[in-house]
Amino acid sequence: MPDGICCLCHRKADLLLSHILPAFLFRWLRETSGNGHIRSSDQPNLRVQDGIKRHWLCAECEQNFGQSEKAFADRLFYPYLNGPSESFRYSEWLLHFCVSVSWRVLRLSLELNSFADWEPDSIQKLYDAEIVWREFLLRKRPHPGRFRQQLLPLDQITGGNSGLVPNINRYLMRAIQMDLCRGRENIFTYSKLGRFIVIGCAHEPNLQQWQGTAVNANGGVIGPREYVVPRALGSYLNEQAQKISASLSSVSERQKAKIDSAFRVNIDQFVGSDAFSALKADALLFGEDAIWDR
Repeated sequence: MPDGICCLCHRKADLLLSHILPAFLFRWLRETSGNGHIRSSDQPNLRVQDGIKRHWLCAECEQNFGQSEKAFADRLFYPYLNGPSESFRYSEWLLHFCVSVSWRVLRLSLELNSFADWEPDSIQKLYDAEIVWREFLLRKRPHPGRFRQQLLPLDQITGGNSGLVPNINRYLMRAIQMDLCRGRENIFTYSKLGRFIVIGCAHEPNLQQWQGTAVNANGGVIGPREYVVPRALGSYLNEQAQKISASLSSVSERQKAKIDSAFRVNIDQFVGSDAFSALKADALLFGEDAIWDR
């Protein structure tokens, strides 16, 4: 356990190996895969057990994040899987959780300098957002202000497949992913957490483009309603599903044989899994012939 400066509180301490996206997501993905294995779209020939980690946080800050992660998992993530048509009340823990995820994704992007070709004004917005989110997480601010958090719950698409890729339901229902995005009007962190998307706005969002998604500091309700998001987000989701499909279809013949063997051994377990439900949703939407090797 190396010592250093905690990236959140900026105090010298022993630094724990912290997850960028919460560890429980990857446990859920493994446990509901039907065969106990998951693969990264970046390296599809390798099985993975976990997400990206960094020696970033002291024990106190790690515990601070862990409390809201547990609340999100216990009060929203797992209950929503069992009842997506129900409504779920939340309090201050949800904003804390969303900001903690957005801050980690942004912090990683700053570390990797993944915006080197951006204009100076756009880059400055990222640094401004990082400071505000960090101060909010340290309870130096009551609210992240203009650097808002948007939460979009997802469920399977059951009709209208025009223009959609054949693995769109598997992407929407199960993918775990993070990104830093910039459009003509939006700059945001993107965190895909299974059935949920967390958007961390690194600018003042156009509220006409985001309706029903705002995470409020004083609490609220997540449930069935009409959600409005920028049109470009829908295109982005479809593109990300396409990229994952292309990556996983490039798996070597040797790995395909391992995957096939694992599914045959665990076929009864797979049929009852969440992974099977997502596959079935795509088969119903596109037809069985469209889903093979995607």
